[in-house]
Amino acid sequence: MWLSRSVMPVLAVLACAAAPLEFRTRGLPWAAVGSNYAATFEVRVDARCPRSDVSLAVVEGALPRGLELEGNGFTGVPRETGTFHLRVRAANICGAIEQDFTLLVTGKPILRVTPDEVAIEYHTDGPMPPPRTILVSSTWPELPYSVSGDSTWLHASQREGLTPGPGSAFAGDVVSVEADPKGLPPGTYETTLTFSTYQGAVAPEIRVRLTVVPGLGTR
Repeated sequence: MWLSRSVMPVLAVLACAAAPLEFRTRGLPWAAVGSNYAATFEVRVDARCPRSDVSLAVVEGALPRGLELEGNGFTGVPRETGTFHLRVRAANICGAIEQDFTLLVTGKPILRVTPDEVAIEYHTDGPMPPPRTILVSSTWPELPYSVSGDSTWLHASQREGLTPGPGSAFAGDVVSVEADPKGLPPGTYETTLTFSTYQGAVAPEIRVRLTVVPGLGTR
């Protein structure tokens, strides 16, 4: 039967919409060699399917040594580095679908922070000191990280809480550091900010020094 060109795209859309299964997972998180890894596949099941049980299988490629497909995802401790190209098949009684994924196994993520030290000066009769900026980058893209410190006079806030992803215009995520020296007597105060990430190779630290200088009216 002949179909007009205007009808064919509509049929293609309807065919996609009627697919009983669809991978919602678009990519796999990076894995660190020698560290626990878990990645779950999310698969949409058409509501018209009488059963929703989905089985997964790797039909092309091979997982790195130490990882296995268990249940709805990959789990284990990878024992080798490299880039692994895999085709995963999801199937149930209503149908099946296959999709290609790439798994990168590399060394543990390394956080980088600059500058190495932050110095803040406050005059008791002057304005509050302006915020200082710390730049956070990593050997892994889109890496979540945290900032911790034990000072009552210092506050650190993250712009995103993630290092930049591929193609980002930013060299690193920005952490704004603000001092609240009100009520502190003149003197020098020091604290340390620690930057950490899950399974990170290092947890870099930055020393923050606050100098409270007496104003002219208090000298």
